[in-house]
Amino acid sequence: MKRVVITGLGVVSPIGSNIQEFWKNVKEKNTGIRPLTKLDKDRFKGNSLSAEVMGEDVLTCEEDVSPYSKSVEYAYKASQMALKDAGLPEKIDYPNRYGIILGTTNGTEDIVERTIDTYNVQDEEEELSEDAKNMLAYFRPIEMSSTVAKLCNLGGTNMVIPTACTAGNYAFGTAFSMIKEGRSKVMLAGGSDPFTRSCYTIFYRLGAMTKEEIKPFAEDRTGMVVGEGAGIMVLEELEHALERGAKIYGEISGYGLSCDAHHPTAPDPAGNGAALAMKKALSNSGLSIDDISYISAHGTGTKANDSHEVNAMYKVFGEKLTNIPIHSLKSVIGHCMGAASAFEGISAVLSLQEQIIPSTKNTEKVDESFPISIDLNNKEVKSAEVTNVMSNSFAFGGNICSLIFSQYN
Repeated sequence: MKRVVITGLGVVSPIGSNIQEFWKNVKEKNTGIRPLTKLDKDRFKGNSLSAEVMGEDVLTCEEDVSPYSKSVEYAYKASQMALKDAGLPEKIDYPNRYGIILGTTNGTEDIVERTIDTYNVQDEEEELSEDAKNMLAYFRPIEMSSTVAKLCNLGGTNMVIPTACTAGNYAFGTAFSMIKEGRSKVMLAGGSDPFTRSCYTIFYRLGAMTKEEIKPFAEDRTGMVVGEGAGIMVLEELEHALERGAKIYGEISGYGLSCDAHHPTAPDPAGNGAALAMKKALSNSGLSIDDISYISAHGTGTKANDSHEVNAMYKVFGEKLTNIPIHSLKSVIGHCMGAASAFEGISAVLSLQEQIIPSTKNTEKVDESFPISIDLNNKEVKSAEVTNVMSNSFAFGGNICSLIFSQYN
């Protein structure tokens, strides 16, 4: 079996659309959560926070992607950054077996909303105009990966994985498996999501959004904030990376998938599915609980998700959990749907490089109803020996993925 290393990173995010800015803001706990601008905030009765990609005009594309979904644009821009960071051309020599796998929650839903807002498509008496038909033609979710594949000349696998808020990790894990099994030398993988009215409204109607800060695992936590963006990694067969003298950030050592099989939106309170995924990730990587330096948590700041996550971690790590630092990136970046675990994975990889553990923002007092006391490292960034980071992600439908990023040596 092949070893799989990470050689390039790219982000389009609410806290920066280049790796340097993104990482600086993670370390300094500078928030990307701001007043809502992409929707009419008066329609949401006080829920006026969002985590939007800002300064999009400074991002450049080699090709015109304006007819496509923002998820396509974000994924392409992040892919360009990741390829450049990896020392690979933004257009790979064709033919090749290099591929791309993207995870998403909303896919290209913003195309439908853009069409509805631009044309009269709801009048059954009026025939749909050619312009409206042309716009709707870009509503295929596969456009996300296939467009990036076309623009970057990726001749191998192109795939979209729609497992909602854990989809970025699913993409990393699937690409990891393909390279490990010798089916590809290089894969772009990650998650991308646009900001949509439908997604924001769903979480608003579910009562899951906070009107204040996101406070992961806090006693007074009140919910999450909807975000957007794209995070991409270049994953590469170790021998291929060494042959071309590539910079190596770290490697993926294993991952585990599971399903709660419990409820369409609510997690299993006992955390059985999440615990199973973590155990699978450890087994797949050949690591033990003693090898994990810190846990990059799903950490949404909602009552149900945070409780279920602690219950699951306790099932896996037992009393040792008290001494394992836990970080929630969502405290500064919001919940960016399919891009969420992609951003968390990139943060984990950068922490391996810099040998630090990021700090969780906003949480002052951890919920005392948890079965065990946890260390959120909520004061400041901590210098530490970071060898293996477990990144957890959970989603509607009970979709769960745990993935382990490891120091390369």
